[in-house]
Amino acid sequence: MPKLKTHKGMKKRFKVSATGKVSHKKCGSSHLMSHKSGKQVRRLRKKVQLKVLAESRRIRKALHRGPGLNPTVIEAEKAAIGVAVAALDAEAAVDPADLPSEA
Repeated sequence: MPKLKTHKGMKKRFKVSATGKVSHKKCGSSHLMSHKSGKQVRRLRKKVQLKVLAESRRIRKALHRGPGLNPTVIEAEKAAIGVAVAALDAEAAVDPADLPSEA
């Protein structure tokens, strides 16, 4: 079975984050800016996330990216790791009262 090719047009236009969110640049921000208001120009500079789940799934498939992860699950895993590390640090900590005195 040959390797699957990435869709080059989508590769140039979309970016997939580690959690699976798909971002892209808004249209209408490359030229003819003189008649647009400053507020609109500033808003057009920013990247936006895709809201339609089916579209983001289609783009991730074309770019051969994973299905993405739920951000709340990732935060929960990070918190669990932080608690485990804190517990290990607490066990490894040495009380000054337990140390033998030199006097």
